[in-house]
Amino acid sequence: MSEWIFGVNAVRSALETGRLKRVFYAGDQSRIKKLIEEAKNTGIACEVSSHRQLERLAKGRRSQGIGGEITPYPYASLEIVLAGEGPVVALDGVEDVGNLGAILRSAYALGAAGVVLPKNNAAAVTPQTERTSAGAASKLAIARVTNLGRALDQAKQQGRWVFGASMEGETSVDDLDFAESCVLVLGGEGTGIRHQIKNRCDILFHLPMVRNFESLNVSVSAALSLDACRRFRTKS
Repeated sequence: MSEWIFGVNAVRSALETGRLKRVFYAGDQSRIKKLIEEAKNTGIACEVSSHRQLERLAKGRRSQGIGGEITPYPYASLEIVLAGEGPVVALDGVEDVGNLGAILRSAYALGAAGVVLPKNNAAAVTPQTERTSAGAASKLAIARVTNLGRALDQAKQQGRWVFGASMEGETSVDDLDFAESCVLVLGGEGTGIRHQIKNRCDILFHLPMVRNFESLNVSVSAALSLDACRRFRTKS
C-alpha cells in the first residue's frame, strides 16, 4: 500500500529515508529541479505533471508543485524510543493531524528522543501529518502503543521521570528538574490528560503565563515544554 506526500521538504525527507517510490512534479523552481536531480540519481522515477493533476492527487492540500508516492510510515518500537537521548513526548489523545505534525516538528528541532502515540482515539502519522511536520516525522522515532499507561510504566521502569502538563499542576515547568531522563505527557485538544494517565505521572506541571488565559494549543504547549527542558540542560 502506498501513500502520497506533497511539498519539497516532505518529499526530500522521504528521499533521504528511503521511502520515496516515485515523484510527480510541475514546478520549475531551482529547489524542485535540484530535488528531482537527486531523486533521478538514486533511480527513482520522476514524471512531469501538471499543477491540476497534482492538486487532484493532493485532494485539497497544497502541493508546492511536487508530490511523492511513498511507502507507509515505519513506526519504531517503544523500546527504541525510550532508549534514545533526550526527553520523550507522549501524547494522550491528540486527534488533529495538524497539531501532531507541529508537535513532531518541535520535538525534532528541540532534541526529543521520540514520540509515543496511542493507537486508538488519536491522530496517526499520515501524509498530511508528514507535510505539517516539514519532514520531521521521517527523522524522528515515533511509536504507536495499544496502552499508553503501560508504556509510561515501562518508561518509569527504565529510569525516566514522567511529567504531565496540566492546568491543575502546582509545579511550574520552569521549576522541573530535567537533569534526569523524562517523558513529557500532553493531553488531547479540549480534554487534557485523562485521569488514569495523570495518576501515572510523577509530577503535574503547568506553563506559566503573564495574563490569565484558559489554555494554550497542545502543539504550543509541547514546544514550550521541550524548550524548557532544552534551556535547563544547556545551563547545566
